[in-house]
Amino acid sequence: MDPKFIITLAVGLAIQAAGVVWWLAGLSANVQHNDFQIQMIAKDVEKNSEFVELWPAGKWGSGSLPSDVRQDLKIKTLEEQVKKITNKLYNGHSK
Repeated sequence: MDPKFIITLAVGLAIQAAGVVWWLAGLSANVQHNDFQIQMIAKDVEKNSEFVELWPAGKWGSGSLPSDVRQDLKIKTLEEQVKKITNKLYNGHSK
């Protein structure tokens, strides 16, 4: 065989091998980065799951979300006002 052919073939294979190694290194870096992101997100998901499971049980409060408490107070006030208006409308006086 011609030595130039063997050298050309060896150089071509070496370049291909270097390209494969470079591609695998990039792939490995992407996998490591994604694994790190999953680990960081997993902490938040765990905290959220714990909160969702334990809040209704009353561990951190009354069992209802803070915005619901304010909303319930507003609704209760509105219900009382509607009762007064209805009572005044049908009975002619307020209580």
